Amino acid sequence: MEDIKKIVCQAEDNIAYWAEEISDYLFNNPELSDEEFNSSAYLAGKLRDAGFKVTYPYMGIKTAFRADYGNGSGKTVAFPAEYDALPGYGINHDQPAHACGHNWIAGSTLAAARALAETSHLFNGNIVVFGTPSEEKSGSKVTFAEKGAFNGIDAVLQMHLGRTDCVDTTAMAMTDYVFEFFGKEAHAAKEPENGINALDACHLVLAGINAMRQQFGAGVKIHEIITNGGQTPNIIPAYASMWIFARAVDKELLEKAGARIVNIGKGASLMTGAEFKYKRAENTFYDLKRDAVLNSYMKANLAELGITKLEEGDKYNCESTDMGNVSYICPTCYTTLSTAHLSDAGLHEQGFVEVAGSQGAKELIHTAAKAMAMTAVDVMAKRG
Repeated sequence: MEDIKKIVCQAEDNIAYWAEEISDYLFNNPELSDEEFNSSAYLAGKLRDAGFKVTYPYMGIKTAFRADYGNGSGKTVAFPAEYDALPGYGINHDQPAHACGHNWIAGSTLAAARALAETSHLFNGNIVVFGTPSEEKSGSKVTFAEKGAFNGIDAVLQMHLGRTDCVDTTAMAMTDYVFEFFGKEAHAAKEPENGINALDACHLVLAGINAMRQQFGAGVKIHEIITNGGQTPNIIPAYASMWIFARAVDKELLEKAGARIVNIGKGASLMTGAEFKYKRAENTFYDLKRDAVLNSYMKANLAELGITKLEEGDKYNCESTDMGNVSYICPTCYTTLSTAHLSDAGLHEQGFVEVAGSQGAKELIHTAAKAMAMTAVDVMAKRG
């Protein structure tokens, strides 16, 4: 098996230019969540040209795809590609840019898949690349999971750039809410008593959440912004709205926290007299379940590539990802590779845009692709 891994790694070396080209293309042509029409078509075309059977669009999502390679026998390993960018990081902070490195994820996942496809005569198995848009927004992998896309998959592998090298990663369950309050306008100086202040209701929600943070506990994190607070100070705001993100160390605790947050909104409505309406995000991100066997394979393969000092994930201080939903269905290994040697910028920081397009990040594409491909060989070689 070690000989097979060496050949797979050589195959990845041979397509290094191809993987870097993919990362560069997406980096230079960033698209927001649910708008990745060019990005998805580009990636689907790259895989089709590499001999994959491509279904595009996929799962009823216009910017999603599935690419298959293999004869249907043996185990199946899947690589989810991400390719949406973030708003407000580009020129003049009004354009999208890859401040989370999804261009890098696409390059590394496709490179791993193609390296395996070009050496598939050496093992028995199947390779799938899922094009999963909107990770930053709606989380298409949640939809994929609910509709059965991951059923029958033996392992799912993905890597992300981050501050540390980590295989035993964590991710918090997450959902979000839009709160709206409807009051009554009035002159803020002459007749304020005739108004119903919708903005006051938002302030009370903020105060209520802050007052409850101790009771929410260490396993819950809540972030909120006011998205509409009125038009001018001398008019009592008749409408106000806010956006609330809730996270928790597991999906059960998330539901308990969410119920409390909604009750705080109801209380603010009762105190101010403003009508209260809310919407919860259609998709809920789950916490990440680790798979000990997959993680052991990945650790051993990273060690072969020179990465031996691995950090332990902290479930109380981490981000969220729709990979969590995948991990509830099939064995999943979600690994991060450190960019600390390139920059002190972290994900979603302005400085990370430069990291995502750097030569150093391109070099890490090949480490990621090799490690994922080697781990896929381990999975396909395992009997039972």
